[in-house]
Amino acid sequence: MTLIRTGGGVTDIRGSLGGVYFTRDKSGLHSCSKPRTVRQQSAAQKKQRDAFSKARTYTKDPRWVSYYIYRALNGLPFIFDAIVTGNPDPDCTGKYELAGVYNGKDYYEQTDSTRFIWWDSANQRWYITIALGSGRPSGWWRTPVIKGTYEPSFHVAGNPVVALSLTPPPVNYQIPKL
Repeated sequence: MTLIRTGGGVTDIRGSLGGVYFTRDKSGLHSCSKPRTVRQQSAAQKKQRDAFSKARTYTKDPRWVSYYIYRALNGLPFIFDAIVTGNPDPDCTGKYELAGVYNGKDYYEQTDSTRFIWWDSANQRWYITIALGSGRPSGWWRTPVIKGTYEPSFHVAGNPVVALSLTPPPVNYQIPKL
């Protein structure tokens, strides 16, 4: 409900009526309606805002944020590395880099090419094994997400923990001058 107080002119206006806002005119003796204005974002503005929000989710470092905004605006995915820690036997700890897609999901290869982290669509599990896509894998498994603690299966012991970290920008990447 709109309340307009008057005296020798309009002294106070509170509220709105049906999306219409009221203001005093320059003389102060009359009220006039002012339709509500809504600013619409263009598709480019929405894309930029989404890219910035996504980049700031992962880091606050301006160089990294700039790089991730660049990737998001150009439709490039963010690249994650898998880091394995814990006390597994045999040792499978270390850095795993994105190597491609296997069974419809990303798979990771250890930097010294001894082990893989991959998705088995038949068993709906993530595995850490010596061979990519082995029939009865000897290694560790986890379901349904890649991050977390893995359970030992055949001929292994311990519980490795997988975490994902963003790949940093290239050394030669410079923040663009605006």
